[in-house]
Amino acid sequence: MFRNMLKRSWLSIRRKLGRTIILTLIFFIMANLVLAAITVKTAVNAQMDYAKSTLGGTVAIQADMNAIREKQNAEIESGTDRREMFREMVRPAVDVETANEIASYSEYVKDYSYEISVSANSNNLETVETKTPSRGGNMPGNQGGNRNSNDSNVLDKDISITGINSYAYISAVQNESMEIKDGSYFDEDSQNQAMISYEFSELNELKIGDSFTIKNVYTEADITLTVIGIYDSSEFNTNANLIYMNTETAAQFLSEDDYNEGNYNVSSVRYYMINSDNAEEFVNKIKEDFPDLTENNLTIAVDTSEYDAMSGSIESVGSFATTILIIVIIAAIIIVTLIVTINVKDRRYEMGVLLSLGAHKSNIIGQIVCELLIVGTLGFALASATGTFFADKLGNSIIESQTAATAQQAEKNFGRPGAQVSSGNNDSNRPSMPEASAPGSSTNMKNRIMANAQKSEVKLNINATPIDFLLLFVIGYAVIILALILPSINVLRYQPKAILAGKE
Repeated sequence: MFRNMLKRSWLSIRRKLGRTIILTLIFFIMANLVLAAITVKTAVNAQMDYAKSTLGGTVAIQADMNAIREKQNAEIESGTDRREMFREMVRPAVDVETANEIASYSEYVKDYSYEISVSANSNNLETVETKTPSRGGNMPGNQGGNRNSNDSNVLDKDISITGINSYAYISAVQNESMEIKDGSYFDEDSQNQAMISYEFSELNELKIGDSFTIKNVYTEADITLTVIGIYDSSEFNTNANLIYMNTETAAQFLSEDDYNEGNYNVSSVRYYMINSDNAEEFVNKIKEDFPDLTENNLTIAVDTSEYDAMSGSIESVGSFATTILIIVIIAAIIIVTLIVTINVKDRRYEMGVLLSLGAHKSNIIGQIVCELLIVGTLGFALASATGTFFADKLGNSIIESQTAATAQQAEKNFGRPGAQVSSGNNDSNRPSMPEASAPGSSTNMKNRIMANAQKSEVKLNINATPIDFLLLFVIGYAVIILALILPSINVLRYQPKAILAGKE
């Protein structure tokens, strides 16, 4: 009986060639879309795991401004003089020994960064003239020259120094406005080595390997540095008198009190997590092991903005793929149900004859199932060869649409007070660049906003796996079974006598 059922199914497929081709095309198109959606979802899940490991979030230790303000308000209410209070106010900071000890929690921390900002006297070196104030730079009226003053509270300082434990975390490097023009970058072992700007090197005829001496403004000690790298900046009106070095070298320019026998304070302390899921656990461990931090008005905050921006983009792609998968499955069930229902009605007489000859209704339904399974398997097999191509096109199409929408929103929001660019512009994991206020700076700011919007673009590695193909066939056969429910009900209510008598 089963052999006869298969034979009748095959003969029916060959006899109704037009219907077979239409069904094959329907299954082929459905399978391509289903495989594309499944493959995109698989790629999204893989990218999410990758994002967790590479953008695992950041834990930052910084001043708790709310606690500081509450303390200030309490002192003002108690009668403390405002001017005296603000004059003696010291911003809370983390000492370098504590920062390094927390960084040793290798089960949580992938990398870390901190920095100090100090100043120095150029001694006999020339400094680059600057026309507007910049971070740690010269003020108007002091365009690069040394100042002589009888006021002991005014220090001679015309060189700005940023000491950071990792070159990669310099803000200008992260927002790609600074690059090394010659030489190389420093590291934690680069003692008394520094990176200077191209303008500063040209003005003082310094090249890689040359040494120069600048002065500690507190102790007046001469400190000799070796040029390890020369950087160039595309940022408008950047401070060309800014020298970069590691924190150990920069600490030599602190006062004796601030140096504190090597346990100096550092700022912008950030710990880059191995996995963002462990960020809260890491925060709790810091609070437990170092209770003095919160007592000293320091807050330990989790910042997963970079991961959230990327994961939001990835999740939107995955959500769209899921929506497509659901729509395709529902549409396929409806279309196949309609075609099979029409086919069953057209074959009523054939079924009536088979039933009158003793065939069971289950055999009739089984024959229809066999026909659909044969045609469906052909369509699914053909789609297996082309599904990855369609998946790549589908995924890239979603990504391009999203990137275009993000860039359009960035352009629309530019210039509005407090405007924010979605999907990655609010990257608090990266230190922000100083705002430029001179003419032409708006163009640079706009380009940076647009560039940050482009950084939210998702890169998916779309390749179908054996599990994806298995899911394709499982979903495809499930569609066939669901599409047969209504036609099967029609077959079950058929009566051979009524059919042959022409009453059905």
